[in-house]
Amino acid sequence: MKYTLFVGIVGLLTASISQAQLTGTLNQVVPPVRPIIDRAPSELKSIREEARRKVQTSVGGARDLSTLASGVVGMVPAPQFVTPTATTILSASGQKIIKEVRLENGFLAVEKEWLFIGEEADKAYFNGTNMEILEVKFLPALSQWLYKVKVTGDKDEVSYIRNSLPRNLQSQIGRNHIYLSQSEAATNKSKPESAHKLEASSQKFESCLIPLRIGMVDTHVVPTHPMLSHISLTQASFIVGQSQKSEPSKDSNMSREGDGKVIGQPMSQENTVAFSSDHGTAVASLLAASLPESSQVFNASVFYSRNSVSQGATLMSLIEGLNYLASQQVDAINMSLAGPDNPILARVIKQLDRNGIQIIAAVGNEGPASLPLYPAAYPETLGITAVDKLHEIYRWANQGDYVDFAAFGVSVDAAHPSGKTVRQTGTSMASPRATALYACFFRTEQQRHAALLKMKKIALDAGNPGRDKVFGFGVLP
Repeated sequence: MKYTLFVGIVGLLTASISQAQLTGTLNQVVPPVRPIIDRAPSELKSIREEARRKVQTSVGGARDLSTLASGVVGMVPAPQFVTPTATTILSASGQKIIKEVRLENGFLAVEKEWLFIGEEADKAYFNGTNMEILEVKFLPALSQWLYKVKVTGDKDEVSYIRNSLPRNLQSQIGRNHIYLSQSEAATNKSKPESAHKLEASSQKFESCLIPLRIGMVDTHVVPTHPMLSHISLTQASFIVGQSQKSEPSKDSNMSREGDGKVIGQPMSQENTVAFSSDHGTAVASLLAASLPESSQVFNASVFYSRNSVSQGATLMSLIEGLNYLASQQVDAINMSLAGPDNPILARVIKQLDRNGIQIIAAVGNEGPASLPLYPAAYPETLGITAVDKLHEIYRWANQGDYVDFAAFGVSVDAAHPSGKTVRQTGTSMASPRATALYACFFRTEQQRHAALLKMKKIALDAGNPGRDKVFGFGVLP
């Protein structure tokens, strides 16, 4: 369950960081925060548990537990989840790179591909006649080995695959699921950048005076947009089919430009798949709108283009990207994506939480009747929903116990790769604001628990009194 008691709290910084160290130029590095207790679990559990007890002891709270919405959705149908039709992704030369399949639960996965996370010696269990190892990677930031295996026979079933492993390892294998970005297509024409720049400046969180260190998992970002000019952006590509996936500063297909900015443009190769920069550029700009000057943003580019409006990322790409971001010692990671529960993703999220890195994720755009989507629904993750300027809930936002906060995400002016701005909508567009606020409070309070409590304190209560399944603790400013 999402509401379980916490075990510990995150300690103070081991060393103080002077204002001069933090407020320099773009070329200066924002030092990572190093808590004394590196492996204390998230404080979300205790905060949610307290809120849940308050809800259960009130009449209004009892009503809230019996319905998914308050004043927004009337009769709620049975839970459902609708995914796009499975497709085959080809490279520029016409080579098949990914064959998507639609599973019985409606989610997408790569055909006959599974992931296993464990020890190096565990590879011996995949030398049978029905499975072969396609790829092996050591994840240094997670201290685990990641195996991508393919079913060579006809039995591509959960029960068969898991039963082929020793009992103690059966929870460490899962399908190579596909996760989707969570925003609608742009709904208005581009606007001149000069008009938006003033608007973006007014949205900055003025009380955060020190540069932040944030990670994001998204599409590639076009770094030359004016809205990103005051931050340092570093990115690396983990898109399926890319031949180079190392850290940008060491990779031959990455180029460095001025202002301390490392640009990770994947190489144009015949065996690569098409990728879009629209979603990631928009999310990065919304992060930047709440970040003080000289902040550092690290982007793990993981999404390939499924069509003109949809982007997909394999679980393999997600795990590689999260490992990269963990190695950068970021304070928080924004994940504007959603998909199915997966034991591999759950283990990685839990490990990141033990490492002191907070995951903030969009709850999804499948509507109030949708089943929970992940990673937002994991106990360690902050789940973010979207509201409009009047604090009305986005009509297609997911609802449930895993919603923690709401933020502005309906008809938001965001950066476009063309250099202009477009209007975007979705829970993807709301989560960057929450990520920036958490990172700011974590830097200033120096404790995860205190940072989360401060977010709760500034949130404007909406819907039923107290925490509810629509707005969570409330709307963030």
